[in-house]
Amino acid sequence: MEINNNNYLREYMQYDDEKSYRFHEKDTSDRCFICKENTPTLLIFRHIKSMMLVHLCRDCVYENISDYLLDNTRPWTGEKGKL
Repeated sequence: MEINNNNYLREYMQYDDEKSYRFHEKDTSDRCFICKENTPTLLIFRHIKSMMLVHLCRDCVYENISDYLLDNTRPWTGEKGKL
């Protein structure tokens, strides 16, 4: 069964629902999910097939972008205009 990801995100994911922000069971925060390299910068993306979050290095994002979504569904909780 194929999920229409846009509809899934709109209907089932809520920014205050912690279940929507689970990391893939094979993901670790210190290594890229795909190449397993420990790189200085890891980005968080949503794996489309599993709809789980994963950490990716820049090279793997570039080479596999059709399999991942940039996940920015949570609202900013800090003060606006402050970094």
